[in-house]
Amino acid sequence: MCRQSQRLSFLLIVCAASHILATDLPPEIQKCKVGDHPCITERINEIIRLYPKGNSMYALPDFSLVKLNKVTAAKKSSNSPVQLNFFLSNLEVRGVDKLKVLSSKGFVKDIQRVEVDFTVPLLKINALYELDGKLLLLPIKGKGDVEITFRDAHYVVTLDDELENRQGKNYIKIKKLAVIVEPKDTTFKFENLFDGNKELTDATNKVLTDSWEDVWNELGKDVNKAFSDAVHLLLTPIMNAISYDDYFAD
Repeated sequence: MCRQSQRLSFLLIVCAASHILATDLPPEIQKCKVGDHPCITERINEIIRLYPKGNSMYALPDFSLVKLNKVTAAKKSSNSPVQLNFFLSNLEVRGVDKLKVLSSKGFVKDIQRVEVDFTVPLLKINALYELDGKLLLLPIKGKGDVEITFRDAHYVVTLDDELENRQGKNYIKIKKLAVIVEPKDTTFKFENLFDGNKELTDATNKVLTDSWEDVWNELGKDVNKAFSDAVHLLLTPIMNAISYDDYFAD
């Protein structure tokens, strides 16, 4: 009985390993030819539409809820209207499942650099925050919950890649990843500013929202870095699970 149990366990492990090594695109996703970027763009949109909450069998993450540990941003230039230090933790990002890819390029046989452009109608970030500094020369400080909303933002993801051969198949290895975000509108809703003074909190949130372009111009670089980390987190399991050879029809 013990030997039979060991054999069964061994067979189960072999079957599981074989399935992992044979992981391919979902069968309902029609493959494109390598370099056919209009088709590839369409397929990326189709995958997100069919699997908004992910699919563990194909290492697809939950696009509807992306979690990040922290984001730190700072700007204290003396000639800037925005002089803030803020720290976000326990971030929950919602809305990625509604993204629409506009174009893609770089998915060629000898992949080196990939660029994907997409938009998200409404991206909402909920987090805990710590904030201090000055806004339009007015001191600002607080700690608590925050909700930041990006509307109709345009995103450009650029990846510098190389292929890594594993057991006879090529897998994408990310060397460098960058995300550039261009929001059309941003809303800030910090709670508990000024030790919970509601009037000052509401007034400050209005000023931050009305001046969102100034805030973004000063802090956007750090936020872009956070988005880059998030995209890296989303893509790495997929690239480790599915070989680049299996992406395409040829």
